[in-house]
Amino acid sequence: MSKFLVALMLVTIAVAVQGCNDSCNGRRNGRYPSVCPGPCHRYVVCIRHVVKYEYCSDNHQCLIKGRCGSCRDSCHGKPNGDYPSLDNPRPFYYHCENGFLSYRTCHPNEVFNAWTRKCTCYEVFCEKGDGYQPSVCGNGCNGYVKCEGGFAVINRRCPRRRPYFCCHTRVCVTSVRVCRGRGRCPCGRPL
Repeated sequence: MSKFLVALMLVTIAVAVQGCNDSCNGRRNGRYPSVCPGPCHRYVVCIRHVVKYEYCSDNHQCLIKGRCGSCRDSCHGKPNGDYPSLDNPRPFYYHCENGFLSYRTCHPNEVFNAWTRKCTCYEVFCEKGDGYQPSVCGNGCNGYVKCEGGFAVINRRCPRRRPYFCCHTRVCVTSVRVCRGRGRCPCGRPL
């Protein structure tokens, strides 16, 4: 390969990495999967909010929960698109583009939905158990979800004639005053 092509490839890789959004802002010191396209065994080390790239010693390893291990995430034979990560916990998922893998992360309060292949709001109240719970995903005081097995299966708004969801009775009511004390919902915030 000519020296010119090697130099061009190195410049292209450097520009691609510089234009990428690996960031340590808001992260504790530690190791994180890189969200930039590149080899699977490259990862980010955050030290005092500064990004440093490191590599697992084996090219067939990647960062799994902060340590190098055998990768299950792969773009081999997969079409371009987004996939749930088997190697890194929520909110990470990975993106395949022409055979290259890059990790991505959902916004706060979102998780990657394997069925829709998109980030969706995570209903934290479903962790409290099955049944009707207040919604934290943009419905304010008049939203609720039906939870089954820790997941929201129905997301609804209360009707106009009973516009408020009561956390204590788990029904829609005419006024927030009807829900006294502990029954009042936090209007889109965790209890």
